[in-house]
Amino acid sequence: MWRKLRFKTQALATATGVKIMALSEQERQILEQMERELRKEDPDLASTMSTQVQRPQRVGRKSYSPRRVATGIVIAVIGLILPLVGITIGITWLAVVLGALGFGLMLAGVLMIAIPTLPGDKVAPAKMRDTSSFMERQQRKWDERRRQ
Repeated sequence: MWRKLRFKTQALATATGVKIMALSEQERQILEQMERELRKEDPDLASTMSTQVQRPQRVGRKSYSPRRVATGIVIAVIGLILPLVGITIGITWLAVVLGALGFGLMLAGVLMIAIPTLPGDKVAPAKMRDTSSFMERQQRKWDERRRQ
């Protein structure tokens, strides 16, 4: 158990750039004793604490794509310019058509900016997405480096 925990700690420290200090033998013994006492006193809590901690997935978490926001802004600006062009031309029916078209574009642009997308809407086109956790990917990379 300590070997696995030590590797995870080292991988996390390497990834974040944090320096870690190894535990002395006495500190390890104290921690093992605390773990044993915890398992005796409250086995439910100990089993909960010893299982791998999974981050709760936010099913409905929405995000704003920068590309989508930029596109929405461009469309809204074009929508603002069209009625001005229609008024400048001076032809009444063309001004009304361009005004309606501009209003539609402004509305579409603002909606494109305001409505966030769900995270799973797109799939990587060339390859399947890696569904393994960050630590599993780091473990795999570490193993590949050690084999070389």
